[in-house]
Amino acid sequence: MARPRTEIGTFGNINVREVRPGVHEARARFRLRNGRLKPVKRRGTSRTAAERAVKKAMSKLANETASKTLNVESRFGLAIDLWLAEFKAKVERGERAHKSLYDYEDSAEQLRKHMGELTCGEADNAGLCDETLKAIRDEAAKSKRSKRGAGYAAAKRSKTVLTGVCGLAVRHGAMATNPAKSAEAIEQSGDKEDVRALEPDERLDFLTKLRVWCTEKADSSKRGGVRVQAWRDLPDVAEAMLATGCRPGEVLAATGAGVDPQKRTVLLDHHLVRIEGVGLVRQFRRKGGGEVIEPMYPSWAGAMFARRKIAAGTGPLFPTWNEQWQDPSNVQKRFRTACDAIGYEWVAARMIRHTVGTHIVDLGG
Repeated sequence: MARPRTEIGTFGNINVREVRPGVHEARARFRLRNGRLKPVKRRGTSRTAAERAVKKAMSKLANETASKTLNVESRFGLAIDLWLAEFKAKVERGERAHKSLYDYEDSAEQLRKHMGELTCGEADNAGLCDETLKAIRDEAAKSKRSKRGAGYAAAKRSKTVLTGVCGLAVRHGAMATNPAKSAEAIEQSGDKEDVRALEPDERLDFLTKLRVWCTEKADSSKRGGVRVQAWRDLPDVAEAMLATGCRPGEVLAATGAGVDPQKRTVLLDHHLVRIEGVGLVRQFRRKGGGEVIEPMYPSWAGAMFARRKIAAGTGPLFPTWNEQWQDPSNVQKRFRTACDAIGYEWVAARMIRHTVGTHIVDLGG
């Protein structure tokens, strides 16, 4: 029979050992509000003294876990937990995006690793916050899986979370000021990625090469079957992005009913987002709560939209092989692979948006 799990706010068995003559160390693990087991150890001149010291520490942690308020002596890790709980509530109310929650949870873990065991009073130090953010930046930049600019992005996101956590601590009276606001500004390194736009002749060349490569990719796939349809659909998705200037998640959320071939418009009123424990969800409005738009697409995209509308009916304009919504993350991975293969390594989804914006400005829009 499995051993019962330690309940939140309690601790397990206390083990005491003599580390050297006259010095005893008591150890136990306390289960925090977030479910994690925190190792706690204290020393004393006797077994009884060491055990008494660790019980006193456990009592302090128990009071902290039972409380939803902070003070100067509260662990900074508790402040992080309370801030995340408030952010999750905002997500549930629809005030914040699920994607932001996932990103911030990751940043919160990075901050917890560096500052979680400090008290709020000890964390009230602008220099310490600055050092922590720089350490997170350097760690992300050195990661084997990191991309260019990953360190900057990680540090910037962590500063957003740190500012929010410290702001919560200030409101609870656990900090006098918000030290994160005094930390040095996070700046991107000098080798920033150049932002380019596809010129009209490049656009035609890009779409032609993309369509040829994706067709060959699908035809040569060893898997075969209906699943390779994703590669055949990719050029149409890219064409729709170039025609509207919208994000992949917004284009992929379009339906056949939203296309009007007579007016040459497509309704973009939703976006797709993956929610942990739920799956892919089509949410109303565009990313970030952007307004519903119905852009007029150029004539060169008319045939593709008309063909897609007939095939889709009232369902997804770019469905999967089993008539479900395509995952934007998977589409972007395929898009990255295809762009690298056809000699357009510099093209990315954000540059498609930049291309459309640039040409609108050039035309006086």
